Amino acid sequence: MKALTYFPAQPEVQYKMDHYIEQRPVNRLIGKDIALYYQFKTQKETINPFALIPDGCFDLLFCCCPKNPTIFLWTSPLERREQQLDFQEGCEYFGVRFQPEQGLLKINYSMRDLLGKKIPLDDIISVDPFLMEQILHATSFVERIRLFEVFVNGILTPRSSYNVVRYCIKKIYLANGNISINDLTEDTGYSDRYIRKKFAEAIGFSPKQFSEIVRFQNSLAMIFESNHHNLADIVYQNGYYDQAHFIKGFKKFVHVAPTQFIGSLYQ
Repeated sequence: MKALTYFPAQPEVQYKMDHYIEQRPVNRLIGKDIALYYQFKTQKETINPFALIPDGCFDLLFCCCPKNPTIFLWTSPLERREQQLDFQEGCEYFGVRFQPEQGLLKINYSMRDLLGKKIPLDDIISVDPFLMEQILHATSFVERIRLFEVFVNGILTPRSSYNVVRYCIKKIYLANGNISINDLTEDTGYSDRYIRKKFAEAIGFSPKQFSEIVRFQNSLAMIFESNHHNLADIVYQNGYYDQAHFIKGFKKFVHVAPTQFIGSLYQ
């Protein structure tokens, strides 16, 4: 089964933080687990406020400040949420966004308990402190990516031939988020209760919630490519009944209509 590309975006980080740059993994094997590398700087005098939106992912964020370097994990919220991340002024931050279906990092908690939270990395997983120190003190975005991929290559293991959550997520991608739990149970042979439990543990969302997030994120991507898509395309291709249904679904995650949300990014 060929999985479609899902690109989880956080536009307020991209548009509201200073000197933002990003890069998708070049290595296709790593790209199965990692969606994006990015970097930004905070202003010396003020820190721009921003909010995270639902994407079904989690990020590792490295505060590369020589005086107080830190690493923490932040997770997707259920709806748009202002962040209280205690950013340090005048510092550089390096981020890694993991795909929802990632299998690299083994987190010994149910993701349901971590949704919408900022957690010090040491509280979640054990990593090589020397390598993390190298990443924190690297002098360029490219070097940080290289060092992180050294870490990734050291923990890459062959994936199991079948994982019900990963399989269902790919089915959701293929359906562009328009799939029911009944479809998944019939396809996999597992009960809806079992699938819901595994989704809660692995990504924190139910299959229905994640499907809605995929539709929302795919719609958002099409909005940003508005030179190539009109509203009717966005509504039709993402399985909404009509424009009103699309706007209602969008507002569920960000509390405002699409035009208001996009406009707020440029304020």
